[in-house]
Amino acid sequence: MNINSKVSAQVSQTIREHPEHEILYHESLSLLEADADSSGLYKNERRLEQTFTVLSNRDFNRLAKRQGRDPLSLKAEEAVALDSMYLKGLTPEYVDTSITLNANGASAEIEFIELKKYNVLNQATVYSTIVVSDELFAKLKPNANMKNIEAYGITNQDKAKTLTEALERMMPEEAKFTSFYSDYARGMEASGLIIFMGGFLGLVFLVATGSIIYFKQLTEANSDKSRYLILYKIGVKKSEIRKSVAKQVMFVFAMPLMAGIAHCTVALYALSGLMLTNLVVPVIICMGIYICIYLIYYFLTVNAYCKIVTNFKS
Repeated sequence: MNINSKVSAQVSQTIREHPEHEILYHESLSLLEADADSSGLYKNERRLEQTFTVLSNRDFNRLAKRQGRDPLSLKAEEAVALDSMYLKGLTPEYVDTSITLNANGASAEIEFIELKKYNVLNQATVYSTIVVSDELFAKLKPNANMKNIEAYGITNQDKAKTLTEALERMMPEEAKFTSFYSDYARGMEASGLIIFMGGFLGLVFLVATGSIIYFKQLTEANSDKSRYLILYKIGVKKSEIRKSVAKQVMFVFAMPLMAGIAHCTVALYALSGLMLTNLVVPVIICMGIYICIYLIYYFLTVNAYCKIVTNFKS
């Protein structure tokens, strides 16, 4: 956020009024905005103009130290890309590519030597972020559009809904306030919606599959009734017939269930990588629900099957 000293003091006071949060750090930073033809990053021959946020090596190291990340040591035209939304195959790899930054007449060619799959600033605060050497930053600074921001780090930032709302009410519009919680909440809402849609569709297909298997087995039970009558006449007990039916129906239900779990695991693993979110707990919960539904269908089918094939006089 871009604020003056008076507003900065009010922000600090507001945070202190929420005892569940503590200020871990407060840093004043300068950011530059520069345009560049990024077609080389995407291996595209067509010119692709893109705006980047440029951060100096010194300011990056200040934030990295506060956030427990490794520092950088850049020289001359070396640069590092920060991309917290990295998606393999869709996002540029950056490394060993170069672009020319243009800042209102000043230009500088940079070469990417590394890609960091995180950002030290809130996603809503910046464009695609580049860290450059202090010398290069000083060269671009006189001509580039500069933005001074105040960066705060607090504890329990993923539970800062009340604090975020309080800060939004007090901050002037020109401050362009952003917060980790706002980005986090939007991400969770999007993730929750996707998981809900996937779970709902999966549940519909699961119920449909279970119903198909159920009625198919009942149809076969009517066809097999005469065979089980013969087994009963030669001395096979009803309890033994039930065990035989249970094993037969178990195989019919187990195969699609195992195939479905394997498919679901692979699909959700890919989705986890795409969304950069750990979906282990939701996956386990969904699989548990699916297995329970299949077990209900299984026991209903066994009971109905046995009633049909053992419906004869003793």
